[in-house]
Amino acid sequence: MALFSSETLSTGWEFKITEGGPLDSWLPVAKVPTTVHLDLLDNKKILDPSLDMNELQAHWVGEKSWTYRCKFTASSKVEGTKTILVFEGLDTFATVRLNGTEILKSENMFVPYHVDVTATIASDSLNTIEIDFESALLRAREIGKEHPEHRFIGHQTEPERIAVRKTQCHWGWDWGPKLMTAGPWRPVRLETYTSKVENLWLESVLDAGLDACRGKISAHVDGGAGAKVLFTLSSEGKTVFEAECTPDSKGVVQTPFVLQKPSLWYPHGYGAQTRYDLEASLVIDSVVLHRVQQKIGFRRVELIQEKDANGKSFYFRINGVDVFSGGSCWIPADNFTPRISSDRYRAWLTLMVEGNQIMTR
Repeated sequence: MALFSSETLSTGWEFKITEGGPLDSWLPVAKVPTTVHLDLLDNKKILDPSLDMNELQAHWVGEKSWTYRCKFTASSKVEGTKTILVFEGLDTFATVRLNGTEILKSENMFVPYHVDVTATIASDSLNTIEIDFESALLRAREIGKEHPEHRFIGHQTEPERIAVRKTQCHWGWDWGPKLMTAGPWRPVRLETYTSKVENLWLESVLDAGLDACRGKISAHVDGGAGAKVLFTLSSEGKTVFEAECTPDSKGVVQTPFVLQKPSLWYPHGYGAQTRYDLEASLVIDSVVLHRVQQKIGFRRVELIQEKDANGKSFYFRINGVDVFSGGSCWIPADNFTPRISSDRYRAWLTLMVEGNQIMTR
């Protein structure tokens, strides 16, 4: 048996234009996640499109296809283990090859992929990942031509954009530039394991009296022959619920739970934001092979729609308290998402809290 291990492939990458031209030589990539504009900026191939009129000079980037490559060494294979390449996000039309063998085609930048490469990867030697990113701008136009029977309605920018599962503001918007990005915009990982816990989640309903919370905890186990899953729910280090379960034939494991007098989560300004620690541990022969954790908050939410002089009311009641849904409409904090750090996100959200806002759209 092998414990779960995960290696993030953030370095060792390079990129070039796919179809040849002045940028057909490999250039270094500082780190992944990334987008092609950031890498062109790092290599001084374009000017900052956020300044002056430089956006117009960078439009050609979105009309080209780009190839990214990473070389890495994999560890020795252990009998009975799986090796999985995880792509959390590829922007957008991507073809992935490992050591020359095609392992994935993606057409959606929002979908993560887990690719079993146990039979393809070379242990104790150099491996090469290559990802071709087709121009999403040109591909969208092709999709429009392929479907003359469909009327694409996309205001402000190219109508065919709505046929592509890509961030829509990349085509330009009333508040932002047209910057058609491409690249591994979310992390790429190499996972090795015998068994692992996937998709831990909790469903619950808080009683009308707010004195009991009932629901079920679920997870999916990959490769769980002979495994047990230990679920725990705790608050401030104290375990308030615990159950050991066996996965079914499909790898699904579930347990009901009841929590008496739970500490509740409230919106900012209406009470505390109490959260519990939910944990699932995968155990085989008394050995914990994998463990995942989540933060969970319990609250009762009601949408109140009652007849009034103007028609119907529309407001939320949280844990029996009517709340004012003051808030903001969020737009991307940066034209290039991989450049947004957790500190930058926290700074923006702190401003919201300080402004007594409780909702973001």
